[in-house]
Formats: sequence, C-alpha cells, structure tokens
Amino acid sequence: MESQFRALLEATVLAASEVMPAEGRDLSELLESRDGPAGLITSQQTPRASREDHLLFWLQRNIDEGRVSFWVEQLKRLAATQTDARMVLVTDPDYPECLRRSYDRPPFLFERGEILSGDRRAVAIVGSRMASKAAIKATIAVAEEAVRARVTVVSGLASGVDSHAHRTAIECDGRTIAVIGAGIDADPRLDGDHPLADAIVRAGALVSQFRPGSPPTRSTFPARNAVISGLSVASLIMEASERSGTRSELDASIRQGRPVYFWLPAFHKARWAELIVDSGSARFFESFEDVKNDFMNADLPC
Repeated sequence: MESQFRALLEATVLAASEVMPAEGRDLSELLESRDGPAGLITSQQTPRASREDHLLFWLQRNIDEGRVSFWVEQLKRLAATQTDARMVLVTDPDYPECLRRSYDRPPFLFERGEILSGDRRAVAIVGSRMASKAAIKATIAVAEEAVRARVTVVSGLASGVDSHAHRTAIECDGRTIAVIGAGIDADPRLDGDHPLADAIVRAGALVSQFRPGSPPTRSTFPARNAVISGLSVASLIMEASERSGTRSELDASIRQGRPVYFWLPAFHKARWAELIVDSGSARFFESFEDVKNDFMNADLPC
C-alpha cells in the first residue's frame, strides 16, 4: 500500500509539473510547504491565505486525472527498462542538500547511480563542446587534482570539456555526477557518449530534472546548467564564448551565490569575462591549487 501511494504521489507531481503556471521552483516551494507533496492529493475546497495555498488549490483543479494515470504507467515502464533509475522529490531526505538550498531547485530529480553525502564537496568543471587542445589538457589536470583532494567532479556529459572532466575523474577512481539535458531514459548518444554514461553511473550518478521521455531541446540544456551549479560548491569555467551554453551555467552559479572561476589562459583577452571578474562575481585561476583553499576550507553552502 505504501509503495502504491508513493507511485501515485510521484505521478501526481509529474502531472502537476505539466500544468504549472510558472517556474519549477514554485512547485518545489509548494511541495516543501506545510501540506507537503501529499497536499496535491488531499482535497482542499477553497484557497487559504498564503501564495502556496492558492497555487495548491489551482493545481488541484487543473491536474488531469488521465495524466496522473499516464505517469503511473510511464513510471512502471521506466522501472522495467531502467532498473537502476529512481525519482527523488525535493522533500526526500536523499535529495542533494546543496541543490535543495539553491534558488532554482527543481521539484524532482531522476537519478541513475547514487549521490552520496560526500558529494556535497563537489566542483563543476564545464566548458565548450569545441574546446581547444590547451583547454582539454587543463581540464584533465584540474579534474585529476580535484579527485586527489577528494572532490566530486560535476559536469554535463557533453563532448569537449564536460566529457573529459567526467572521464578523468573515473580514470582516477574519483566520484563524478553528470546532469543531462533530457529525460533519464534518453539515449546519451544524442548529446554525449553512451559508454561514458554507463561508467558515470558506476562512479557516481547520472541526473535529470526532466520528466521521463523528454527529448533534448535548446532550452533544456540551459535549464540543466542550474542543476550543475546547484550541485557544486564552485564552478570552474575552462573555455566558453560570451553567448555559449556555458555562460548560463556561470550565471546560475552567480545567482545561487556559488563561486565562479575562469581559466585565465582562455579568458585573459575576453572582455566580457573581465567585466564579470571586475564586478567581483568571479575570479581567474590557472590551476586547481589556485582555487582549492577558497572552498575546501570554507563553510559549505549545504
């Protein structure tokens, strides 16, 4: 009975996410309110005083029961085809604490593998898909140093900087977490490396904030960047153009109050990066040693 209620609860949250009138973080706040996720199922005749109460009342009137049934079946299908995948609600004890404390935390995650308590000390290593040889070499060196310091490497599984950061962490017997821009059951070859994805599951976790079956789009990747930064104590930007997808990751880090560092050899002539550094929102670095003390000895945000 408990497992049936949990399945209904998860399906209802997925159905609610389809009709949310605003951002996912609003659903997160609602789930964290006094009624909790079960409030979506419990009948409420009229809205009460708070903003969350009005949203709850609106959702209860607009969640389609047919979509709830659809998601019950889709979750069963996922359990049969991706036996290591599971859904984690923002209210669950094993929802990543660093992400829970971030501004734009998603209401749920789907995970393959496992995020451990030690993964609170994590660094995002991100950058261009078309990275230069120098940036790739630096990425490998930084990831190696992070693993030696027992820091988990977080990135986005894309080609270029991301995949080299993940692969280096695995080869050095470290921990790594990949956040993908599609449903947890999407083919990683759409934007990444299938064997690498399987290796990441064994060495950490593959994470998605999207509903199962969701395809990758132009907007899902910037959205997933906020989860990359939310899982991390700091973000190291190895190489990027001003209007690249990586830029959205550093913007999310700044918004979440997490330190941001630009790899100096790639950005010393980038005026847009210099302006961010001049504003005090980021710093330049050349090696992991330059940044390690800034967050290894500081209070974690989670």
